[in-house]
Amino acid sequence: MVQVHVDLGLITPIGVQVRAHDLLEAGKYADAVKLIREESQVSRREAEDVAKALQVGQVLPDFPMPWEGDLSTRVRKLVSSGRRKEAVFLVRSHENMSQSEAEAFVDSQLQEPGT
Repeated sequence: MVQVHVDLGLITPIGVQVRAHDLLEAGKYADAVKLIREESQVSRREAEDVAKALQVGQVLPDFPMPWEGDLSTRVRKLVSSGRRKEAVFLVRSHENMSQSEAEAFVDSQLQEPGT
């Protein structure tokens, strides 16, 4: 039996990043690492690297997935379902924007055309 290991770096699902970030903001570093490790199926070392990156304000790449709709559509769907923070993380990850730029982009997607 041959086992192949492919290093994907710190690719982490956006939803996991958001939930881990919430735990980090609440001072629950160990819980954040556990969540990342279990949900992303990575080693403890990799989970700690992700947690440390999130602690300093980074957003990591999301898994490449075939999503329904463009980024604007996905942002509107996330916000309408009460997941604004996830929408901001998604924009930051996909467009390499700062926090404030991503928040402005998310807000711009919610305005009615012509307003």
